Amino acid sequence: MEVAETTGRRAGLSPEDEMYLWEHYDSRARARIIEAYQPLVFHIYGKLGIQLGEEGVDLVSEGTVGLIQAVDNFDYHRGVPFKSYAYLRVKGAMIDYLRAQKIAVKGGELREFEFFATLASDNGNEDRFSLDRLDFLFSQLDRLSPREAEIVRGLYYEGLSQRELAIRLKCTPANISILHGRAVKRLQKFAREETQRAAATGLAWFIPTL
Repeated sequence: MEVAETTGRRAGLSPEDEMYLWEHYDSRARARIIEAYQPLVFHIYGKLGIQLGEEGVDLVSEGTVGLIQAVDNFDYHRGVPFKSYAYLRVKGAMIDYLRAQKIAVKGGELREFEFFATLASDNGNEDRFSLDRLDFLFSQLDRLSPREAEIVRGLYYEGLSQRELAIRLKCTPANISILHGRAVKRLQKFAREETQRAAATGLAWFIPTL
């Protein structure tokens, strides 16, 4: 059985409704947030560009587990938009499943996602993506070039594909790939500098994984 896209419904809530649910978080709010962001799972599944038949159902289930984990681990007091955190958790869970099942996926764009995901991950914590790291990385976007920052925001805030970004920015996907690589390297450098500053003052922050 093929996985069908959900009804054209967009993922998410209005900023006001979402903030209300986080501020009044309980089992009902949790269920409402998961329901509102379920279309994100189907959106990411569609962007992977693979047809899996029965295994597609399992892949969507893994993405939904990633979404639930995102809700359960999120802290709205941080400077990380929930949609960005959920996007990373959902796509990361799907990629992990595909690799575990030895299912080939198209290379470049997923490899680049993994570069950013690795920078955002915390190897000392069972949670794959650290909100501390993401908060720091997103806070450094103003130190990138305007084009690099727009690419990071487009990919990880909006969940756009490289092709979609290329159309928006009137360039080629290859240009997006190059600039994305530069942005990740600069963010990696900023993270290392922050780690060195923290170490110099005797504070533990995080150890970059790249």
